[in-house]
Amino acid sequence: MLGLIFGNRPFDFSDFFKLIMNGEIDFSNVNYIDVMKKSVDAGFNHIEITGDLPYVLPGVLTPEVINNLAKFKKKEKITYSVHLPLWGIEPAAFSEHIRNGSVKTLIECIELTKSLDPICWVLHPTGALTVEFLHMNLPDFVKEFIAQQFAAFAEESIKKVLEESNLPPRKIAIENIEFPFEIMYPIIEEHDLSVCFDTGHLLAGFSGKIDTLDFVNSYIDRFAEIHLHDGSYPRIDHKPLGTHDLPVKELLLTLDKQNFSGPLVFELSLQEAIDSMEYIRKNVPEIFD
Repeated sequence: MLGLIFGNRPFDFSDFFKLIMNGEIDFSNVNYIDVMKKSVDAGFNHIEITGDLPYVLPGVLTPEVINNLAKFKKKEKITYSVHLPLWGIEPAAFSEHIRNGSVKTLIECIELTKSLDPICWVLHPTGALTVEFLHMNLPDFVKEFIAQQFAAFAEESIKKVLEESNLPPRKIAIENIEFPFEIMYPIIEEHDLSVCFDTGHLLAGFSGKIDTLDFVNSYIDRFAEIHLHDGSYPRIDHKPLGTHDLPVKELLLTLDKQNFSGPLVFELSLQEAIDSMEYIRKNVPEIFD
């Protein structure tokens, strides 16, 4: 067994709310290196960097901080991935102006973080607009037509990201999100992209009706990273391992058997990630042999 690599996303969405004191945002105690160090000290050797930070918390992830992150990476012998921005952008928007603005934001993040040599940049190819349309009370054939149109717009944006970033296509990992993965996958194949497999999104029913292990066996050749968290149908995700329907043991043994070498990133709070690792050590000890 080669052993699996476990990572963490050290600045969870809930952490933003902790910065709000009396209706004001307090930046005084935000040091991204210190936040990251807590995850490394807890035993995680991969970090997924949140690409929305420069926009949501200006000053937290600057070029100077990036330089320090590069030094931290070398010192601690860890690896990085970057989750590209997703809040407030829509790569699959009807409006070309919005699509172009979204691409510009994605490229900005890629250029900011290139020096970190991340394993991959994780991309949500569609956003909140597509979710809104797919939840409308429309006939299935109309929803499929609309989804195909959104996919075409998303492909256009992905092509621009590839052209403007000059990244190898496999450095872009398309995440299975709240959009039919079977519609997105031909685009992934066409442009030779990677996949970021989000376990909770699949369990919640966001990406289509497919069994977890069937998804792994079908697409693992393109996996660059896995977002590891529990969930269940309908619409429950981002839960600690062992609390819902994820077949944790079967999944990890399958990944280990197939020599998956990418990181498994907990999209959880730090404590939930630590608890999930304890669950793995207790229930799947053989992957640590």
